[in-house]
Amino acid sequence: MPFHFELQNGAHGLVGRFFNGSDPVPSDAARVEGNHLVLRYDAFDRVLDLQAADDGTLSGTYTASTGSTKAAPWKIVAHRAQASARPDDGAPNIDGLWILPAESKKKNEYAWRLITHQDFGKLSASILRVGGDTGALTGIWKDGQWSLSNFSGTRAAVASIRPAHDSNGYDTLDVTLSDAHGGTAHYTAYRPDTARKLGLPDAADLTTHTGVRDPDEPFAFGFKDLDGRLVSNTDARFRGKVVLVDVSGSWCPNCHDEAPFLDALYRKYHARGLEIVTVDFEDAEEYADPARLRAFVARYKPPFPVLLAGTTDQVAEKLPQAVNLDSWPTTFFIARDGRVEHVHTGFSAPATGDFHAAIESEFESQIEALLVHKAP
Repeated sequence: MPFHFELQNGAHGLVGRFFNGSDPVPSDAARVEGNHLVLRYDAFDRVLDLQAADDGTLSGTYTASTGSTKAAPWKIVAHRAQASARPDDGAPNIDGLWILPAESKKKNEYAWRLITHQDFGKLSASILRVGGDTGALTGIWKDGQWSLSNFSGTRAAVASIRPAHDSNGYDTLDVTLSDAHGGTAHYTAYRPDTARKLGLPDAADLTTHTGVRDPDEPFAFGFKDLDGRLVSNTDARFRGKVVLVDVSGSWCPNCHDEAPFLDALYRKYHARGLEIVTVDFEDAEEYADPARLRAFVARYKPPFPVLLAGTTDQVAEKLPQAVNLDSWPTTFFIARDGRVEHVHTGFSAPATGDFHAAIESEFESQIEALLVHKAP
């Protein structure tokens, strides 16, 4: 699984950066002892442990910093970067949006979106599912296929894309996607108009996938923050305010993508009456000792409350007003009277291009519309 990685010794010491497309993902701390290098990624609960060899290569492991048995160590081998390989000539044009029918464990999800951004023989692609996207899969046209990969600290995938045709002569793409655990799946992608002509399922509507059981019932929450303080929807700070309730988890890559976005919304609209609260669900081990969530908060420094609500299997119990809440993140837009007016499932990061622009527009327009109404 090839990926770019950067080591830089600057004013604040040594930093190691993964990349999600062109977006850097920096380490939190570094330790160097002779030829031994240890880089911590606390918000991911990971440590990159490398040893330098005489030939200039680095080798070691990327593993859970808490020793969790759920995360097996990944072997890492690093070489000095050479000049980037040149793509072959004659790369076909696959730029734009494709529909990728797929079996999903999510309710009412039968297809994903494949978004491609092509620059001659170079390609950046992302698969957008209900919960969010795969990050930027990048690579070049070589030997009759696009060879793409992404490893940005939490996400890890390899993809190959080959142009093809179906039995009706429509242009399609053969997509092979492999994950870091050795799983490989094969898909066929269609242009949206072709998918409609063939009666194939469309990708899920991210604004209707999750709902509420009673639109007239106030959305209730009451959980403790990391300092043990109880925060609930009846607190004075939320009374008569527009509130975004963000259901999140520190284990979730798309929640990491969303964190700076929510921060920007809060700073833009807070003075006009917007409040945000993150309701976090973790696995049992992390819930008992939320070190990763503390690191998540330390990295992104959200100016609004982050509450530790429970484990991921307790969502329905802890948030009974929600219906079909099966994706992280999910955002509930709550009006000044406490009722849910809108829900958005997942988060479309910058790698999704127009879909990221659309989610920015959607969130801002929903907030603006709710802020217009006076507090009851």
